[in-house]
Amino acid sequence: MRLSWMTAALGLGLFVIDRVAGVAPTADSMMTLVLAVMGTLAWALLKTRHYSSVAWLLVVFLFGMASSSTWFFGSVRTVNIVLILMGQVAAGIFLSRRGLLWTTLAAIVLLGLLTWADAAGVLAGTPRFLVTWRTWMTQSAALLGVAAMMYLNRTQMRLAQELHLKEATQRLKTQLDRDIGQERFSRLFRASPTPIFVQSARTGAILDVNRAFEQVLGYSRNEVMNKRDGFLWLHDEQYKAFSHDRRSARRTDWHPITGIGRNGQHMALQICSERDEGPDDGLRITALRLPGAATSALPTFYAPLEEAHDA
Repeated sequence: MRLSWMTAALGLGLFVIDRVAGVAPTADSMMTLVLAVMGTLAWALLKTRHYSSVAWLLVVFLFGMASSSTWFFGSVRTVNIVLILMGQVAAGIFLSRRGLLWTTLAAIVLLGLLTWADAAGVLAGTPRFLVTWRTWMTQSAALLGVAAMMYLNRTQMRLAQELHLKEATQRLKTQLDRDIGQERFSRLFRASPTPIFVQSARTGAILDVNRAFEQVLGYSRNEVMNKRDGFLWLHDEQYKAFSHDRRSARRTDWHPITGIGRNGQHMALQICSERDEGPDDGLRITALRLPGAATSALPTFYAPLEEAHDA
């Protein structure tokens, strides 16, 4: 946005200076007004959010101005031929790699055609190689344009780097907080006297059990890992009621259920489950207790089971 109105102001300023200095309004001297029009159109495109069109507008206008100036001046040695270089710089900054490739090929072909036209004497104007203050001003304006584009590019790169660093820092902080929570959960999970097992919410596979679970049901951790929990329960009406509640709710109430120990013994238990929705595959944390026993709240990653003796 800043570069567009700066271009418009520069072109309009040079046009006014030419008129005040009494420069004849030739086609070549009118290029400054075309520069002002280009900057105004670029500003309008940016205001209407046609961002992809602005870069091509800049390149096409600069190439066109260089070609027109060469045609009316009568030689490729016109000072305005430097506008092709400015267009190439703009393409390198604002266009994609493919756009830069096509722009480079177009610039080479354009210079070849203009050089051939100059050598063949088919250009409209008769060149007058007079060096005046306007020559210096045109070259200075070209340098200012290149400097403005490079400054804008550096500003955009700096803003992009700052945004990337901010996002990376935020991701690192979030991951660190989650790791701390997981470490605390893992410590309390292992030491808790409440039998607990953790499952994948998507597949139902058992991912981990604590020591209390092994003691109550008799299964070792390795015997139940990556298995669904169906073999642990008697599939009666109580199990069906718990399964329905588990599928339909994020957190279940305490349900009576009959567990089947490793030795085949049936035992009356109570069960409660909670689903932790993760970005990829959430976890389901399930706790058990003997009827009449008191236990603390079901542990989660965000509210882990406290190390309490009444759990």
